[in-house]
Amino acid sequence: MRALAVTAGIILAGGSRSHQENYATAFAAAGCRLLAVGVAPGLDEAEAARHAELAASLGLPLLPLEAAVALPGASIASICVSLPHRPRVAALCAAAGLHLYLDKPLAGSAEDAAAIAAAVHVAGVGAQVFSHVTADWARAARAAIREGRLGRILAVHSDMLMAKGLSAIVASKVRQEHGTFTDFGRDLVKRELTDMGIYPVSLVAWLLGTRALSVQAVTANHAFAQHLEHDVEDYGAMLVDFDDGVVASITCGRVGWHAWRRPFLARVVIVGERDTLVFDSEPPELTLTSGRGVAPPGFNAIDPMEMWLSTQASPRPQPAVSAIPLGGGTPDVAAFLAMLAGSEPAGIDAGAAAHHCAIIAAAYLSAAEKRAVAVA
Repeated sequence: MRALAVTAGIILAGGSRSHQENYATAFAAAGCRLLAVGVAPGLDEAEAARHAELAASLGLPLLPLEAAVALPGASIASICVSLPHRPRVAALCAAAGLHLYLDKPLAGSAEDAAAIAAAVHVAGVGAQVFSHVTADWARAARAAIREGRLGRILAVHSDMLMAKGLSAIVASKVRQEHGTFTDFGRDLVKRELTDMGIYPVSLVAWLLGTRALSVQAVTANHAFAQHLEHDVEDYGAMLVDFDDGVVASITCGRVGWHAWRRPFLARVVIVGERDTLVFDSEPPELTLTSGRGVAPPGFNAIDPMEMWLSTQASPRPQPAVSAIPLGGGTPDVAAFLAMLAGSEPAGIDAGAAAHHCAIIAAAYLSAAEKRAVAVA
């Protein structure tokens, strides 16, 4: 793998109203140079326009992606295009010799994810996919396992629930899931088993250091009319069997404002022969309130789920102070840059991320067919 230059030059392949807003900020904060926003061929008009919006907001040139990756000093491509375009964009950037920082999930299907991992391997470049595993609490969980504090691991449970969006009572009916699909949503709603589920899936697999064998899953519509209207799930639950005999339970989804004191609940419970430990993105605390509560932000037709930084300029609830910052991508970007500079890899590489996408794909098929599904 080619070593990182002293000051990394970043090409942003992705636009506004995406995690690219966070990644650009994180790379700049780490001392990297943002060189350009690169527009890949074949993007639809709306996605290309979001690239232009991001370039304008950052004061960067907007270039065809082929020209951007050839700029002097370009060494990293931060890729955050919509899921169907990720294999092609990743292959283009890797073939140009750029290291890849990739949005989660790696791809929308197990096949596309495997194609990206193969392109990274052939090009011999470094790659990392955004995850929570570089957060302090996740590292503490792994250290507890490696130090033998829990003894033999018997089971793991992990949650990732996003407390954003205006919830509503939705029609009470059993959801009929689809085993395969090509529409993942982006602006209005997302498939939460994909969008939120990839966090605990990658975390648990990383903690155990083994591969998943099979999945049983259910999906549901509990809290959001927008998800129901677009026929996508707002909640999912999984039982994942790993090849060391450990069974992991996972919940994921979106629960709405006021459902949790933080913008999200991210935690893992590890059950061992010697002890059971809980690692949380927030420490134990006593919370005191005035009793008046806070009003959620008004409905935003462009971003009803409150997903993007650029749409959150309107008045909103005062956020709680987070003692262990998790959002924004800063710890993960720092770990990626350290890996490229020669440190031990700390994040999720493309090969591991491809396996995590295979777990998610098996979960959808399980939910659709109501049976356990082997992970490819």
